[in-house]
Amino acid sequence: MLSGLLALGIAVVLAGCGEMQDWRSTQRADTLEAYETFLDRHPESAYAPVAQRRAADLLEQRDWQIASQADTAEAYRRFLDTHPKGRWAREARIRLQNFMTTPGVLGPPALEPLEGPPPPAMLPPEVEPAEIKPPEAATDALANAQQPVEHRIQLGAFSSRELAEDAWRSARARHRELQGLVSQVMPTRSAAATVYRLQATVVSEARAREACRVLVGSGQPCVYVPPATR
Repeated sequence: MLSGLLALGIAVVLAGCGEMQDWRSTQRADTLEAYETFLDRHPESAYAPVAQRRAADLLEQRDWQIASQADTAEAYRRFLDTHPKGRWAREARIRLQNFMTTPGVLGPPALEPLEGPPPPAMLPPEVEPAEIKPPEAATDALANAQQPVEHRIQLGAFSSRELAEDAWRSARARHRELQGLVSQVMPTRSAAATVYRLQATVVSEARAREACRVLVGSGQPCVYVPPATR
């Protein structure tokens, strides 16, 4: 009887030591996979609540990184569906609101650069000569067409001007395609909040789309913003 109790006591001590070693190893690793493995092995452990909280925090960090790198309306919707009250839920709602209130910025840019200007439009055969604009009107139209048009790329939307400016400095240091460009922080006000869109002016649509193609390939969110959307 005494030997049986002694053996049981030794087994309990050894089990406790094994659990403590697993917990220390889990804390050193500090990864979502490590905490999930610990919880599978020791679901009744005194450390289980701590492991669950840390696993949830790491899961949200991973999902937020995925959403912010994708920088699309659908990515922020998925994040909010999973973490409606998370640490980054407010930022996700602000960025999603920006997509919903900015026409033409609801998806990634076309990856292929434009090959050249479109051919000149042909007058339909039924148009009579009398309908052609007089020389003065044609001159005014030509003058208006020669006005500079700003093509921009957008690198993200943020909840404050400071965050947008920090993002520009970081992106400019990492991507040579942004060297020489001038950044602009464009505040957009709505009933919910003010969103600060980080943009940069590019000389042409073709150059803007090509820059976004390269930046997106390097992991930097980027969309082309046509002049008509501003």
